[in-house]
Amino acid sequence: MAGVREVDVLNLIYEHVRTTDAGVLLGPGDDLAAIRLGGGVLLAGVDQVIDGVHVLADRISWERIGKKAIHRSVSDIAAMAGTPRACLAAVVLPSTASEHDVELLCKGLHAAAEAVGAPLVGGDVAIHRESDHPLTISVTVLAEASPLGPITRSGARPGDRLYVTGQIGGAVHADGSGHHLDFQPRVAESRALLALIGSDLHAMIDISDGLGRDAGRLAAASNLQVHIDTAAIPCRTGVPLDAAIADGEDYELLFAVPADTTMPESLAGPGGQCPLSRIGTFHSPAGTDEPRVVLSHADGRVEDGTDRGWDHG
Repeated sequence: MAGVREVDVLNLIYEHVRTTDAGVLLGPGDDLAAIRLGGGVLLAGVDQVIDGVHVLADRISWERIGKKAIHRSVSDIAAMAGTPRACLAAVVLPSTASEHDVELLCKGLHAAAEAVGAPLVGGDVAIHRESDHPLTISVTVLAEASPLGPITRSGARPGDRLYVTGQIGGAVHADGSGHHLDFQPRVAESRALLALIGSDLHAMIDISDGLGRDAGRLAAASNLQVHIDTAAIPCRTGVPLDAAIADGEDYELLFAVPADTTMPESLAGPGGQCPLSRIGTFHSPAGTDEPRVVLSHADGRVEDGTDRGWDHG
């Protein structure tokens, strides 16, 4: 597996893991799977936090690690405008973990899950035999889809506007601290957005791998191209533009709406008003070799931003 990027592995999965089961409405390739269950639609997904990849466990409290593990998975529910219902956590502990560390981790997992309305209802635990193997937390989330159906990545149309919530860039500091540890998943904001504009919410994704890469995923899912005005990108304070485009771990929402949709300047959320910024427009690509993401700079430069992002690996 040496040299294989995360994006390459995902593409292999999307190509080979398919199902013909009529009850599976969405399989691999979106933020969550969607499964018809009774008279509704169950959303299900799993994500992980690994020491050395997503966190530095020797530098931060394990309570914050547990909190991030829950929030990271719940952010995928926000991306589909669903309602969180339950979480399960599978934890592999390093053999050097202390009882205090484990208590803090459990506290963080439980508190974060309860706070988002998705209580921790089960899971599994194991301990590495080797002392140098990392802490790994895998969180499965279950959610209820909106009656309007899950908001997927694939509904954007030519002429739609691209919006982003909050501010982006610089989420992970060199010492392991930063926004990525304490962000709040935009669950309330996504549901407020859906309640406000309904079927005009055409497509959505959360930014985990960088603005360029995740905007490219939205565009590719709809076989479109998106032009982004870099001057309109809401960079986090002190963060340069390049970082705002390419950094990951922001967990803000990118979404597509029709050009004539009346949009508010912000949405109410648990942390107060969340600003909304219009940053781009979707177009039909001129040819098959056209980039999915076109970055237009204030000085007139234009560049391909499709692969501006980062790999968790």
